[in-house]
Amino acid sequence: MKICRARLTPYGLPLTRRLQTAHGWLDERRGWLLELETDSGARGRGDACPFPGLPISDSAGSGFGMESWRSCGQRLEALAGALVGRSIADRAALGEICATRAPDAPAARFAVDCAFHELAALDRSSSVADLLADPAGPRPQSSLAVNALISASRPGEIAAEALALREAGFETFKLKLGAASPADDFKRVEALRAALGSGPLIRLDANGAWSREQASSLLRELKPLEIELIEQPVAADDIEGLLALRLAGHVPIAADESLADPAVARALIATHAADVVVLKPAVLGGLGAALRFARAAAAAGMGCFVTGLMDSALGLGAAIHLAAALPDGGFAHGLGTSTLFDFDLAPGPEIRSGRLVVPAGPGWGIETDPEGLARARLGEDIEVLP
Repeated sequence: MKICRARLTPYGLPLTRRLQTAHGWLDERRGWLLELETDSGARGRGDACPFPGLPISDSAGSGFGMESWRSCGQRLEALAGALVGRSIADRAALGEICATRAPDAPAARFAVDCAFHELAALDRSSSVADLLADPAGPRPQSSLAVNALISASRPGEIAAEALALREAGFETFKLKLGAASPADDFKRVEALRAALGSGPLIRLDANGAWSREQASSLLRELKPLEIELIEQPVAADDIEGLLALRLAGHVPIAADESLADPAVARALIATHAADVVVLKPAVLGGLGAALRFARAAAAAGMGCFVTGLMDSALGLGAAIHLAAALPDGGFAHGLGTSTLFDFDLAPGPEIRSGRLVVPAGPGWGIETDPEGLARARLGEDIEVLP
């Protein structure tokens, strides 16, 4: 099969409620939907939604060092032009094109990689999870435990939201920190634990906002609150700081943004500087890269779980298939973000009592919603032909 055409659709998805992060407030996600069509009529889809999805600036995004929204579209158009007319049988050559032409555009590479994976799965009449799973291992999981993301920022509102989510059946709750002072952050976590009681799990995410000293002091205070883990308490490249916090043992340490730089990620795994790694395939540049990180982490005795990048239902779907293909490591995944949007490019996954139902396939097992796509569209489609 040859790629005979490509289509890029620019989109914007407003959040139902503004979300506060260590890098500021977030009220919209912007991305690009990529479709690659073959001469057999098959269509592979991929989502590129760089964080934080800056609409104008050409500078790198905060936190994950990703390309801007505008730059991502330009890279995708150039990649599509290089891929149209080529056979999808030579995946290695196509991957080399992406690596060579977009080395600093992980969101664009992720979208192309996802489209390739869906085409390969459709060719086998299987789901992408089946395609990714170790043939010698267990079958892909049909459902996944997911955490609930707390969007409120004030202690009283946090408690009320947590109780509602607990009533819906969630067992793991995630709270973002780092936008306020460490003292205020402690009060927010304290309110969450008081509302939930001693059973449910609480995980935190500082997005690298603290110094080593701030992180050490706050994690020591948080220890009695029985925190499951904290994601990226210090800067992404501070491997020594992460290791010191892990060895202190107050709260288990998870590395997130640290994986965005391959050299830093290698050092992280080599030194076992974290207890857990957070796999964001959109940041890592593709599903294949994420699988390699998962295997390297497991070999080093580190746990892992998968999260999306607050991307569309198509990008989230790719992360879901990756998580389903991995062995169950006992951690809830960060894949319950579809409810954050007013509308989406496709129906979001079904979540029952804190467990997400994995679409069965073929491909992603997700049908694009024409109405949602029309509402999200930010401009004319870009068509790429031979």
